[in-house]
This record gives sequence, C-alpha cells and structure tokens, in this order.
Amino acid sequence: MKLSKSSSALFARKDALNVLFLIAIALLIFYPLLYTKFSYSDDFVQLWLYKAGSIFHPSVLYGRYVTEKLAKWLFSRAITIHDVLYIRLFSFFGWLVCIPVWYIIIKKVVEREKLPSFLTFFSVLYLVCTPSLSIYVRWASCFEQFIAYTAGLLSGYILYTFMEPESGNIRRPLLAIPGALTLGIVSLFTYQNGFGCFLLPFLLHLTSKPRNLKIILLAVAIYLSTYVIYYLMFKLNLQASQLESVNRATISLNPFPKIRFFFRPLASAFHFTFLFNERSIIGFVIYVITFLAWVSADFYQSRGIALATRLKFFVLTIFLLIIIYLPSLVVKENYFSNRTLLALNMAVFFLAANTALTAVKESARVTLIAVFSFLFVLNARYNFVQEFLNPVKAEYQRVSDFIENNYNSNVTTVYFIRPHEDFFVRKHGLTRSWDEFGVPSTFFPWVPEFFTRQVIFEKTKSRKIAEGVSIKQWLGKDEFLKTAPPISPNTMLVDVEEILSHQ
Repeated sequence: MKLSKSSSALFARKDALNVLFLIAIALLIFYPLLYTKFSYSDDFVQLWLYKAGSIFHPSVLYGRYVTEKLAKWLFSRAITIHDVLYIRLFSFFGWLVCIPVWYIIIKKVVEREKLPSFLTFFSVLYLVCTPSLSIYVRWASCFEQFIAYTAGLLSGYILYTFMEPESGNIRRPLLAIPGALTLGIVSLFTYQNGFGCFLLPFLLHLTSKPRNLKIILLAVAIYLSTYVIYYLMFKLNLQASQLESVNRATISLNPFPKIRFFFRPLASAFHFTFLFNERSIIGFVIYVITFLAWVSADFYQSRGIALATRLKFFVLTIFLLIIIYLPSLVVKENYFSNRTLLALNMAVFFLAANTALTAVKESARVTLIAVFSFLFVLNARYNFVQEFLNPVKAEYQRVSDFIENNYNSNVTTVYFIRPHEDFFVRKHGLTRSWDEFGVPSTFFPWVPEFFTRQVIFEKTKSRKIAEGVSIKQWLGKDEFLKTAPPISPNTMLVDVEEILSHQ
C-alpha cells in the first residue's frame, strides 16, 4: 500500500515537472512577446474602430458572438499601438493556463486507451510548437483561440468520460450531454474551428482499435447535433441584430468540391511544424511521402487484423479528420489558413506519433521524442522570430517612424504605396504562408488607412486631426506611377518598399 502511494506521488510530481517544462518551452519560444512593440494587419483596424459607441462588430457576422464581446472589451481599452501588447499577452498567458488542461486530458485518454504513455508529453509539446499557436499568441486579433480550442476539447472530454468503455453507453446523460453541448456552443461562438477538438479523445479511442465503435458513432451524432443547435442560434442572433451573413458564415450545399478541398489543409497538417507555401510543389511531395508512410506503417502494425477491418478503421479515421475540419468545409469561403488548423494538426499528430512510437522499441522512444522535440522547438522559434517577428517589427518601426517624422500640421493628404505580397520573400528569403507568415502587414488594403491614422493620432494626441487626413493607396510603385497623382507641399508620400529597402 505504501509503495502504491509513493509511486502515485512520484508520478504526480513527474507530470507537474512535465507541465512546467512545457510552459518553459513556450516562454523560450515566445518571450519577445513580453516587450516587443508592433501590430499586425487586422490589429490596426480593431485598435482604431473598437471605441465607445462604435457600431463595428465583424465577429457577429462570422458567428463569433463571444469573440465580439471580448474584442470590444479588450480593444476599446487599448489607446496606443503599445497597448496592443497587453492583448497579445492575454492570449499568451491564456495558452499557458491551458497547457496543464490539455496535458491532463490527453494523459487520461492515453491511459484509458492504453496508448504509449510518451504520447501525452510529446503531443502537448507539439501543440506549443505548432504554427497555429504561434499565430494565436502574436496576432492580437486571434486572442480568443485558447478559449475556443480548449472549450472544444473539454466539451468532447466531458462526453468521453461519461461513456462506458465496453458498452459505449452514456452514464448520467442528463449531466454529460448538456455539459458537452454548453461548452461546445461556447467554442463555436468563439471560433468555429476550435470545436473540432471535441473529437480528439474519440480519435485516440479509434487509434486504439476498439471492437465496439458505438462510442465513436454516438460522439459523432452529438458533435453534429451541436453544430445544428449552434447554427440555429447564430441565425437568431443575426436576425436580432438585423444583419446579413457573409461568405465566411454562409453554408455551401455542394459537398464534392469541399471534400476535394479538404486534402489541401490535410497537406499542411502533415507538414507538422514546418512551413511551406500553399502552392509549393516540394511541400506537396513531402505531404504525399509522410501521408503514405503513416498509412503503410499503420497497416503493417495492424497486420493481425482482417484487411476489411483495417480498411474500415482507415475510412473512419479519414471521416473523423474531415468532420474535425467541418467548419471550414461547410462554408462558401475556401481558405485553409494556418489559424484554422490546430484541431486538424493535433489529430494528424496523434495518428502519426502513435504509429511512430508503436513502431520503435520502448527503449528507443525517449531518443525519438528527444530528437523530434528538439527539431520542433528549434523550428517553432525560427517560425516565430525569423518568419514573422523580425520583419514585421522592422516594418512597423521604420514605416511608423517615417510617418511620424514627416507628418506636420500642413499635411492634408497621404499617398500610401503598399508593398507587394512577396516583398519579404524577395528581401529576406522567407517562406510566405497564407496571410500569416512572410507577408508585410502593410500589404493588406485595409491596413494603410488605420495604420497611418493611428500614428498621426499618437503624435498629435487628436483623433479629429487623424480622421481629417485623406489617405489614398496603391499596390506597388508601378500602379502609383500609372495614375501619376499630383504631389503638393500638403501631401506626404509613404512608399513602404522604398522605406524598407534603405537600411
């Protein structure tokens, strides 16, 4: 009896040390967030427009009511660009609090399904290193993601814990189902893709090759039912707000192009922490190799199971992956950015990591995890600092300094020449990945106006003066020269590529 208690205490201490180590890794990767002054893309829009009495409410249109309330509360309190740092820290420390939650849930599921114990630590370390999490903590406009994804995971885990492992029946359904539904609705009204984490415990259950699939089928039924309830509530919310839905929240009724589209985000998930451009041929080849390697290894490890059963498990696995990414597959918009991928990334990692850990001897698992963990951490740090922070910080500092130094009370018009999307790729040799890595913030057409007004406001301390300046923009100098607008003494010309090209 004493030995059992001692072992239990030692195991608890080991878990606590693992969690502290994972938090330390997150701090090691992202510590520049604690002091660096910059903003990116939508941050400028929200900083300027979320003020008292504002009717600005984009997240309501997208079905993210919880996010809208939080965004208004956070951004309305931010006055300067420096203040945006505190919104990023809200997200960062939110994720640090969620790390123990993810660790405990994954540990409990791994133990119940008798999967390799190393999978718990390895998967949470991967969570910390994903490109998705990097986006959530350094892009203030993505501050809500820790709520959405963790609520989605908790929603599924509540249902999972109340399911009998053998029979698949739900114990105390009047407690389990409402609890799962409530957290699921919170997740969906925060960021829809976060709810895909609901299925992660059940994917791990499927990975253990159970004989009884009733647990999976019941989970899928409740998962899909939650979407139906959410969608009805979303429509009622739009109606009450007298708003029309947009493409990002409008249902697509043509499933076949969407299923074909799904294999593009799946490719990104099989790149793990490594960034590739969405049109990269090399990235596609690596995806095919890693995908086929996982399928081949999994089929080989299951060779004791009948071929028909193995095929059934494979089809069901792909089906779960598809519906984990369901929010991006049912809407008209086709955009599989990294920030939508965390649930799918984790699902793919569970599959690949479990297969890899099962394939090697137990004595070699520590070495395998140590090597890949080192590579993941190193690459995550590179993604955050080199692919995003350094170029965006320099862009913000140099362009804002230029505007501040050249603006005076005589300036009534600003001509803003935006850089091309691939400017950072050409200048710094970066990998451009969607609108999240390797892209100048001032490339986006909605940035110049609010960027410029914010800098003028911080110099003059007057929103009225900043709002009175006329701001016109062009994409690249060639487009600007085609129109050849007159430049008077009252005009300030801001050519971002010119500013950034002169060190």
